[in-house]
Amino acid sequence: MERVGKWLVISLKDKFQFKCHPGLPCFTQCCQQLEVMLTPYDILRLKRALEISSEEFLEKYTHTVFLEKIGLPMVALKKEETGCPFLKDTGCIVYNDRPSVCRLYPLGRAFSDKAQKEVYFLIKEPECLGFQENKTWTVATWLRAQKLETYDQENKGFSELIFLKATLRPWGLSLKERQMFFMTCYNLDAFRKFVFESSFLNRFDIRSKIVKKIKKDDLALLKFGFDWLKFALFRQPTLKVKA
Repeated sequence: MERVGKWLVISLKDKFQFKCHPGLPCFTQCCQQLEVMLTPYDILRLKRALEISSEEFLEKYTHTVFLEKIGLPMVALKKEETGCPFLKDTGCIVYNDRPSVCRLYPLGRAFSDKAQKEVYFLIKEPECLGFQENKTWTVATWLRAQKLETYDQENKGFSELIFLKATLRPWGLSLKERQMFFMTCYNLDAFRKFVFESSFLNRFDIRSKIVKKIKKDDLALLKFGFDWLKFALFRQPTLKVKA
């Protein structure tokens, strides 16, 4: 069977027992240890929940990680002495907007070169007592219960960018291009200024309806940003230059 590290790959139909709740002695211990990588949609949700700007969120709660295998700047949560900065005595203070990695746990996800698709694996650590609870899931029912479909859908453009980078620019991006990628994906407020306070709108043929929407709607702006990066970095026909 295929493995991701020490964990066996499992299918959407495979079953596992798990339930996490405050009555367990190990409650929130995983939050103290888990390395939380953030997607653009994670950051959008969290900065909105905390009612702060994306720049303030990035500066206060995150650090940048450059993964050589991907060749793109990624963002991870800073760890405090207690682990996750959003972990308090009562539990997670951003639970309704928790990142996709947190929603996925105790499952993990990786891209399989062998299968040429994303695969799942069960992170069954012996210290986690949630596996002793009498609650059975399949991988598919767990994903639905954690509302991961919404997160995957809103990050679809981000996944496409990673794929385009791997296939069209495997040798890497320039420093300026990496900075553009970082701003567009993670610092939405800075990207909005770039769009509306530069010559950007004079150079591209963008419908007025879209312009009006991205001025106020962060999610619409994020998706527009994905299209911009596909055009700017990988020459995809996602935007049209004015004649």
